[in-house]
Amino acid sequence: MALRCRHPKDKSVTRTIPLCILLFVFSVGSSSAPQQDVTSGTWLLGSCQITVKTADDRTFQENDLESFRDGFCRGMIEGVSKASPRVCLDDLTYAQQARIVLKYLQDHPEEIHQRNAILVDKALSKAFPCHDNDVEWFDVE
Repeated sequence: MALRCRHPKDKSVTRTIPLCILLFVFSVGSSSAPQQDVTSGTWLLGSCQITVKTADDRTFQENDLESFRDGFCRGMIEGVSKASPRVCLDDLTYAQQARIVLKYLQDHPEEIHQRNAILVDKALSKAFPCHDNDVEWFDVE
C-alpha cells in the first residue's frame, strides 16, 4: 500500500497535520498507569498475593495482568529455589512456597526495595536452609 502526499496547497493537509501532532502528544503524555519497578519487592509482593489468592479461591478468575503476575511469582520462586545453593526445599506446592515468600515480605517491609531474587532467596533460605553450603550467591546492594 503506497502512501500519497497531498499537494501543500491543499488546506485539509495543513489543518490535519497539526491536529495529528497534538493528538499524538496528548496520547503519549497521558499514560493512565504509572510505571512500576518490576525488579523490586513491591511488585513481587503484589504478584505473590495473587498467587496465594488464586490457590485459595478456586472461583477466582484471573485477568491477563493477574495471570502474568501469578506466573511471575511462581517463576521467581522456581528460578531461585533451583539456582540458590542456600535453599533446600522439601516437597512443597507453589502456593506453600508463595506463602513463605509473601510472609517474609510482609514481615520485612524495610527490605521491600531490594531486588526480587534476593528477597526470594532470603525468604526460602530462612525457611529451608542448606546448612552445609551457607554461602551468598548474589551481590548484596
